[in-house]
Amino acid sequence: MLVCMSFYLPLISLHYKNFEITESITALWSGCGEIVRCRLDDNACVIKAISVPDHINHPRITQTEFSINRKRHSYEVEFYWYQQYASKLPAQARALRCYEALEQQQKKVMVFADFVADGFTNAQVHKQHIAAILKWLAYFHAFHFEVNPDGLWQQGSYWHLATRPDEYEKMPDSALKRQAKNIDRILRECQYRTLIHGDAKLANFAVNCTTMEVLGYDFQYTGGGVGVVDVMYFLGSCLNEQQLNDTADDYLANYFQYFSDAMRMFGHAKSTPVVIKAWRALWPVAWTDFYRFLAGWSPEHTKINTYMRKQFQITKINFGAR
Repeated sequence: MLVCMSFYLPLISLHYKNFEITESITALWSGCGEIVRCRLDDNACVIKAISVPDHINHPRITQTEFSINRKRHSYEVEFYWYQQYASKLPAQARALRCYEALEQQQKKVMVFADFVADGFTNAQVHKQHIAAILKWLAYFHAFHFEVNPDGLWQQGSYWHLATRPDEYEKMPDSALKRQAKNIDRILRECQYRTLIHGDAKLANFAVNCTTMEVLGYDFQYTGGGVGVVDVMYFLGSCLNEQQLNDTADDYLANYFQYFSDAMRMFGHAKSTPVVIKAWRALWPVAWTDFYRFLAGWSPEHTKINTYMRKQFQITKINFGAR
């Protein structure tokens, strides 16, 4: 059930005279707010209204205070991202335009451009859209190469080990659990770092089907990391088991070609070969790290497939995991 927007009306009315909801788009995760299409002072906009409750009901897991605080912090990160980072992005890796970020106590309201009105549509599972989003990720990572994640997550992504102790404890004893800390360390200690989107699933991108321009959104888990973490999560969000086995290597090669072009554009060409070598070696590690999260969060999840298990076996061989 969608949250009543009247809860946010006092905050909105401080900045806008007229507010009319034209469409309820979706509720946020587990009752944390709502996204609506609306008119503000006769301008078409989309509002993301956020207020994280003290208790969250979730069908899979019991929400601890730790997990609720993680969710609350994720919205603080997104709020800061749109205030301090989004406007600086290059044309090849743009974010959904945020007109205003409003805050009052625990309430947050972000006013966005309506990407549908601007000629964009939700990204779909086909080759042109996948290629366009891989290009977006490559330019996003190259643009932020060696940028410190000030005000963001020091380690980006919603599943990294430090932010998922509850799921780790639920894992049965296994080689995967015993190697979880080592896998996390390998990813954290890579010397070639950038900012990652952190939740780069297909549903968090919009594409202009005429120009193949891409907009990214939902930057709640943006922070430091290695680019292949985003690529892994993105491909896992839109390809099934057979498609991963058949095409993942080709898509990864495409990403690195885009990344090489972007690094040259942003003045990092000399670093490109060593970065690509290091990140390519971490490809199976990124998959293994996400496997660890799923094994604790939802061990029957359909994303745990032969491709993911194969990457864990490669990680054990390449990094000595036993």
